[in-house]
Amino acid sequence: MTEHLGIILFKTAFWLYVVSAACYIMRIIRVQSVAGKSATTFLLAGIILHTASLVWITIAIGRLPYLNLHEYLLMFSWGAAVLYAATELLTKDRSFGTFAMPVVTLLALVAYREPEIIQRSVMPALQSPWRVPHIISAVLAYSSFTIAYVAAAMYLVREKAESKSGSFWASRLPALKVLDRVIYRAIAFGFLMQTVLLITGAIWAQYAWGRYWGWDPKETWALITWLIYAAYLHTRITMGWRGRKSAILAAIGFVAVMFTFFGVSKLLSGLHSYA
Repeated sequence: MTEHLGIILFKTAFWLYVVSAACYIMRIIRVQSVAGKSATTFLLAGIILHTASLVWITIAIGRLPYLNLHEYLLMFSWGAAVLYAATELLTKDRSFGTFAMPVVTLLALVAYREPEIIQRSVMPALQSPWRVPHIISAVLAYSSFTIAYVAAAMYLVREKAESKSGSFWASRLPALKVLDRVIYRAIAFGFLMQTVLLITGAIWAQYAWGRYWGWDPKETWALITWLIYAAYLHTRITMGWRGRKSAILAAIGFVAVMFTFFGVSKLLSGLHSYA
């Protein structure tokens, strides 16, 4: 079985995401329910094909795709799409898609343009039963932080719009309390997954390299990301932070996520260079 069909399915899913993003933007501009329903339909169709792509590739190569940036982006963009769909379902508000789907589409675009390298051989250090929970927790953590960033951006836009009478965004975006709650819940879940990521990574590192922690660039930035979101939760729970300050901190956390994911992989070398 070849993984080529899986790549074709993913590329088809990517174009469905593009159309979905366009429909979400059209919906918020013209307030059309038809565009909103079409946006969700294209999103769900994209997720179905994206899921089929990952399943096909996994069966074809006998493992989850996680050995290089192209493979990992296939999973990251899938996770972001799925968690956005869950957010829309729970909030029953399609306005999130105007901000979320362009981000999801951009992640998928990077995967689309990355060299299509599907590695069949797995180095001994990666042949561990801990790899599955480690990779899945990473995908869920980063996808959750992506949704938190989207909600934070929407919060800052809505807050600024409220100072102007008849503002376009004030009439189209969710209430600030709703956005603040989405940010908090996404970060709470993402923080839990990031914690699992660090723990399973440490156990895997002991198995692979004989030590739990070695200050590898990827390890270090994963910890920095964890600390930023820990600060978000601490300031919210113990200091009562809400609103603008929390939204800005959530945005800062996402910058750390992006550097952990892309910056370390592209700019720094270490034991995680394969990722």
